[in-house]
Amino acid sequence: MEYKDKFFDLCKEKYSKKQLSKFKEAISFIEEVFIDEKRLNGELLIVHNLKVGAILAENHLSSEVILAGLLHGVEEDILITDLKKKFGGSVSELVFGQLQLREIKAKHKDLESELLRKVLFVTLSDPRIIFVKLADKLENLKDVSVFGIREQKRIANESLEIYAPLANRLGLEQIKRNLEDISLKILNNKKYFEIAKFLDATKKERKDFIDLFIQEIRRSLDKKKIVKIKGREKSIYSIYKKITERKIPLDLHRDHFAMRIIVNSEKDCYDVLGILHEKYESMQGLLKDYIANPKSNGYQSLHTILIVDSKKIEVQIRTKRMDEEAEEGSAAHWSYKNMKSDLGFEKKVSWLRSVMELKGEDRDLLGSIKKSIFGEKVYCYTPKGKAIELPEGSTVLDFAYYVHQEVGNKAVAGRINGSFVPLKKKLKSGDVVVVLTNKLQVPRRHWIKFVVSSRAKTFIKKAIKKRDNIEINKNYVISSKEKLSFDSLVYSRDFNHYEFSLAKCCSPMPVEEIVGVIKSQKRVLVHKTDCNYVSKVKDKIIPVSWKEEFSRPIKIFVEAKERSGVLKDFLNTIIHGGFIVNDATIKGLDEEFVECSFVIVPRKLNEVVKLVKRIKNIRGFRKVRFE
Repeated sequence: MEYKDKFFDLCKEKYSKKQLSKFKEAISFIEEVFIDEKRLNGELLIVHNLKVGAILAENHLSSEVILAGLLHGVEEDILITDLKKKFGGSVSELVFGQLQLREIKAKHKDLESELLRKVLFVTLSDPRIIFVKLADKLENLKDVSVFGIREQKRIANESLEIYAPLANRLGLEQIKRNLEDISLKILNNKKYFEIAKFLDATKKERKDFIDLFIQEIRRSLDKKKIVKIKGREKSIYSIYKKITERKIPLDLHRDHFAMRIIVNSEKDCYDVLGILHEKYESMQGLLKDYIANPKSNGYQSLHTILIVDSKKIEVQIRTKRMDEEAEEGSAAHWSYKNMKSDLGFEKKVSWLRSVMELKGEDRDLLGSIKKSIFGEKVYCYTPKGKAIELPEGSTVLDFAYYVHQEVGNKAVAGRINGSFVPLKKKLKSGDVVVVLTNKLQVPRRHWIKFVVSSRAKTFIKKAIKKRDNIEINKNYVISSKEKLSFDSLVYSRDFNHYEFSLAKCCSPMPVEEIVGVIKSQKRVLVHKTDCNYVSKVKDKIIPVSWKEEFSRPIKIFVEAKERSGVLKDFLNTIIHGGFIVNDATIKGLDEEFVECSFVIVPRKLNEVVKLVKRIKNIRGFRKVRFE
C-alpha cells in the first residue's frame, strides 16, 4: 500500500527498529479490525489512520502517540479486550481518550462551553490525547468537501476557534499553521486564493531578496555563532489577519518577509541581535524577548523587525533546542510519566489548570475563557522583574488578580512605569506595573465591566456573591417557591379593572397627591398631580387613591452609593420596621451607585410611609421608588 510505504519512509530515520516493529503490528491490527471499511470520501479507513500517524511522526511525537494515532477509531469493546493486551495500558488509554472527544462532538455541534471545557479537561488529563486529536482534525479538515457548506463552515470555525489555538498553546507550530490555512480556505475561499496567488507571483522576488539578505548577514556575523539561517514563509492565514486588522490592500502589504537565525547558545542570541540592530534600522517598540520571559506554552525566541530597502523583515533568533521545541512542541518527546513529574510541563499547563477551576456556564464566561486562553497576549512585569502574561486589552486590575486574588480584591490604583494610573488603565507589553492596595477596599460591581480576563471576572463575581450572602441573613429573608403576585399601592373605585403601576418619571410616594393616566385597555400609570406629563394627557386622566391596607407583597427599589454593607443596612432597616422580606437583591447601576430591591409584606399604608422616612436616613441614600 502506497501510504504504508510513505509512513515507514518517514519513520525509519526517527524511530528504533523495536518501535517500527510495533507500528507494523498496529497496522496489521487495524487492517483486521477495519477490513475494507471506508470513509465518506471513499477512502479506506486505514489510509486515514496512516495519514494521522504520519502527521504525528512529522512532529517527532513519541512512539506511544504514533501508535494511538494508528489505532484511533477502534471501538470500546475491542479496546477493553485486545488493545490493552497487545499495546499496553498507556496506548489503550490514549485511544479511549479519542472516543471521549468523538462523543462530545456528536452531542455538541456548535462551539458551546461544554465542548470547550471537555476538550480542555482531556488536554489536562493527558495532553498526548490532544496531539492525536489535532492530527486527526487536520486530516479530516482536508476532506471536509464531503459535507454541505454549512457543516464545512462549522468544522472550519471549530478548528480556528479551538484546535488551532490549542496547537499553538502546546507548541505544535506546523499543525497550527495548517489548521489555520485550510480553515481560511473553507471560510473565505476567495481571499485565500487571492493571497496564495499573490505569494506565488512574488515568490521569486521574495526568495531573491531573502537569499541576498542572508548572504549579507553571514558576512556580518561571526560564523561560529551561526548554526543555520533560513527564510521563513509566512502563512496565508497570518497575512490574511494582518491585512484584515490593518485594513490595507494586499499589494501594499510589505511585511511578508520572514527569516530565522539558529545559534548555539542563549548568549549568541543576544550577540546576534546586537549586531543586527547596529547594522540595520529596527522598528521601535517591537522587540520581544521570549528567552528571558518565555510564553506560557514554553516558547522561547528573540523577535525583532528590521527595515531593509523599505521592506520589513521579521527576524526570529533562537538556539537549536528552542527551534526544535517551537516546531515540534516542547512536550513532543516526553512520556506521560515524565510529564507528571516535570516542573516545566506543569508550568506549561498551569494556564489550563487555572481555567478548569473557573465556574459558570454563561456565554460571557465562555467568551472570556476563549480570550484568556486563545487570544493575543500582552507581557507585563512586576517591579521584581517577574513576567505576567495577560489577554490583550487587560487592565491594571486584571494584572492585580493575576498577581493574587487578594491583591485584586484590595486594589485601588496602579503605577505603570512610575506613573499613577486608575485600575481601568489598559496595559501594553513591556509595562512595569505596581498595584496599590488598601485594606478597606472591597470589589466593586462595575469592575466586571472593564476587566477582560476570565480570572479577574470570576474572582470579582465570587467576592461580590460572598459579600451579598453575608449581608442577606437567610433567617430574615423568607423565600417563596411560588411565583409572587404583587399588590398595587393604589386603586380606583370606578376603574378597578385596570392594572396600576407607578410612573418612573416622577416616582410618586405614598400620601403624595396622585392621578392615573390610562396607557391601554388594561394598564394605568400613576403620576404625581404636578408631573409635567399629566398636563399633556388631560383626556386620559382618571381618579386614583393610595390603598390603606394590603393583602399581597409589594416591591420597593432603593438607589444608594456603593459601599460595603449597603444592602445589609437597608435590609436591617426594613426588618426592624416589622416587615417580612420575601426577596432581596442588589445590582450595579454605574461606577458609584447600586440599586437594592426588596419584596416586602406590609399591612398598612402608614407603615410604608414610616419605612420610606427611615430608608432616606441611611448613609449613601439617593432615591427610593415603588413598582
